[in-house]
Amino acid sequence: MVHLYLASKSPQRKALLTQLGLSFKVVLPLAREEHPIRSSGSSVALVVRGNAYRKASEVANRLEEGLVIGGDTLVVTNRGKVLGKPKDFDDALAMLRLLAGTWHRVLSAVAVVDANSGDHQVDIASSIVFFRKVSDIELQKYVETKEPLEKAGAYAIQGKGVFLIEKISGSYTAVVGLPLELVAKLLDMFGVPVWKYWTK
Repeated sequence: MVHLYLASKSPQRKALLTQLGLSFKVVLPLAREEHPIRSSGSSVALVVRGNAYRKASEVANRLEEGLVIGGDTLVVTNRGKVLGKPKDFDDALAMLRLLAGTWHRVLSAVAVVDANSGDHQVDIASSIVFFRKVSDIELQKYVETKEPLEKAGAYAIQGKGVFLIEKISGSYTAVVGLPLELVAKLLDMFGVPVWKYWTK
């Protein structure tokens, strides 16, 4: 059985991989994330793909064998502003005010790197999320829960942040932070179908 590693400090990504039925170890990546200079769709996609690969590759370089999974997610507003993780409470509130009552795009990339050979595969999912109209006091109360911190776009669709959502078009798990359909696809490209990790 091929050993799997998750290059992430995100509890959401850990929970998603567990949901997929995979057995893996978490190794915190030391690679720095880049932020796009321009807000065009192509430049953001390149940055997200690059961040996912750098995380997985950095961890893979510290291992002798196994497949390393890395991920990265950014949010782009309907006006082209790129949102990463908020710096603080005020930044989180500002992000949510931009998103409320409109739509935004979530770009979420997955990279898989073979620690032995260095071979790698990277792919990206794009989802559209529609926020309902909410009052400013609702946004403030949500920020006070601290859930928006450390989340791209300052919300967690899998948590209390679901109250903001009107609908989504695309991958739900991509919005959470790791598109599982791409994880399964990329692992299969390395000859490691996810069902091999399932126990009866």
